[in-house]
Amino acid sequence: MVGGSTGRSVGSFTAANTAYQYRAGVNDSIELFIEDMKTANGDDEARENVALRRVFAENAGTTLEWLSSIGVQFLGPTPEPPFEKPRMHNVLPNSGAYITALSREARKRGVRVVTDARVERLLRNADGEVIGARAGGEDYLGRRAVILASGDYSAATDMKAAFVGEAAAKVQAVNPNSTGDGFRLGNDVGGTMLQMDRLYEGLRFLPGKMPDPIKLLPATPAVSRAVRFLSERLPKNLLAVLLRGALTSWVGPSNDLYRAGGICVNEKGVRVANEDSEKLLARGVAADSNRGWMVFDETVAQRFSAWPHPVTTFPGVAYAYVQDFARYRPDTFFKADTLEELATKAGIDPAALRGTVERFRQHAAAGHDPDFGRTEFGTGIGAGPYYALGPMQSYITLADGGLAVDTDLRVTAEDGTPIPGLYAAGSTGQGGLQLLNHGLHIGWAMVSGRIAGRNAATAPVRTDLRFVGSTASVLNTPVEELNVASRRPVS
Repeated sequence: MVGGSTGRSVGSFTAANTAYQYRAGVNDSIELFIEDMKTANGDDEARENVALRRVFAENAGTTLEWLSSIGVQFLGPTPEPPFEKPRMHNVLPNSGAYITALSREARKRGVRVVTDARVERLLRNADGEVIGARAGGEDYLGRRAVILASGDYSAATDMKAAFVGEAAAKVQAVNPNSTGDGFRLGNDVGGTMLQMDRLYEGLRFLPGKMPDPIKLLPATPAVSRAVRFLSERLPKNLLAVLLRGALTSWVGPSNDLYRAGGICVNEKGVRVANEDSEKLLARGVAADSNRGWMVFDETVAQRFSAWPHPVTTFPGVAYAYVQDFARYRPDTFFKADTLEELATKAGIDPAALRGTVERFRQHAAAGHDPDFGRTEFGTGIGAGPYYALGPMQSYITLADGGLAVDTDLRVTAEDGTPIPGLYAAGSTGQGGLQLLNHGLHIGWAMVSGRIAGRNAATAPVRTDLRFVGSTASVLNTPVEELNVASRRPVS
């Protein structure tokens, strides 16, 4: 089916200089956008591909406006710290709106989408130019160019193990089909992989038994317009109530609960990792039974029952607090006067949980965690009643590596030379961009896809291909069959 990770996402698109900002009275600029991305990058700013960042910043607003012109509706802009200006545009009614609108536009323009056709290899001619792809035993030859847009490698166990480590390789992906195919195909013809050590690892609640009404809404233009009309007119507190079902169903919990004093345990009642690090928590839970529970006391529960301390959030739109899990996800919410009773309700070993909490209290009092090296203890775990949220599983939401590309989105070799005939977009063509805030990955997917498509569409028509209807054949140019087993090393 058409869709991919975009259709599984929340769908936020961060951009500057949009009509939505203008109507909201937001005075923004490309330069302010770039400065905010620098701030969000922090220490990772040294790794940034500044040329691609400027391409993104300069084109994000116009790309969002183009999406609006083909029927995609947004709510916003909303604030998303540490960005100074409200730039996050939330797609309505859900991320399926991108898929619906783009698929409809493709059909209008005569684009044929072929599914159930796994790409086996790229095809090159004797001059080393990429001229097409073999999929399902059939050759598809490009009149002008080939674009790789196959998502990231978050579900590629071998690539995660090679570039990040065995612990990360055990963490499952939100999208099990993100197997890094585009990276492998591009690397086979001389492309270079960049920043393959970057994974977004974290914990998420298991899906609820009740369907999420937001995800169930059909993402048609009529429904999108109706949802936008209502969203812009409903009182904010009522809109927040409508969104809390989604917030408690498929949005990951904030690690601030741990920093405030909570711990994460498995069903055996023992801690599995350093709660200071979302990455280490995800790996610790994945290496064990892949089941984890947040355990905390009344003090922490009260803190995360009101603004500005949500458990989960759609930034600037809606927030869910501890009591919302009791209402919307009772299967993940447990409360009891004693630790033993809490453990019994949640399916955790009671005696072990009691021992773990007592040991953690000693660590918090001493300010030293000899078990995992935690340094932030908050108020620790004090008197009851006690709470648990879970079970949670480890997931990799996405990966930030990508094939090296130039500002035209042409895939490049290690020396920066473009691979003739080959472009990449989205996660496959991320090219060293950091994208360390909400709404940037969807933004880059749309911006880079549009630029790669435009440049490929205006590339010279190949003279060594003869097209008859929708088929093509190579004239007087032998096609090189690539040996996938001899994949060259990556950098």
